[in-house]
Amino acid sequence: MKRLSVALVVVAALLAGATLAAQGAYGGATGGAPGGASGGPPPRVLSQATIDHFVSDIPGLIKDFKALGDEYNAQNSGAQAGAGGSPAAAMANAFTAIRADQRARGILVRHGWNDSFWQVYTAIVFGYLATMMDDAATQSQQPAMKQYADQYRAMVNPSDAALVAKNKDRIQQTFESMKDEG
Repeated sequence: MKRLSVALVVVAALLAGATLAAQGAYGGATGGAPGGASGGPPPRVLSQATIDHFVSDIPGLIKDFKALGDEYNAQNSGAQAGAGGSPAAAMANAFTAIRADQRARGILVRHGWNDSFWQVYTAIVFGYLATMMDDAATQSQQPAMKQYADQYRAMVNPSDAALVAKNKDRIQQTFESMKDEG
């Protein structure tokens, strides 16, 4: 149970970024609906090699993005004021700024990624959230957890969700190690 509660804390910290990534990756920021144009599942973006690359690179990517943090925090506070104090709108504005920043793109390139990273990030995080909520539903017997899992799973291609579930322990170890490093 302790392992699950630690994982849920990590998941909560990642959720805001994942939600914003989903908006950009699946059309939310541009007014589109999640999934394909016909309302089907999102496109498949993961392979085992992509997950391996992500697990290997995400700690370095996060470290490099944190180095830009002060500037983005300043942008975020300005965005929050411009968004009427709405934290969600402020985060969306900050995330959009990060994705558009050439230095952020440079970080991705140094780690062997391109703009597709944001779709990969979204698929992995939402797939991971779905898996963790499934585990929580099993342990707690609370139907709401299963509903959350289903909502997260709807944001990910079913094949991607299955691949994330298969790699859940590796992904969780990576997220937990990042949390431990502060």
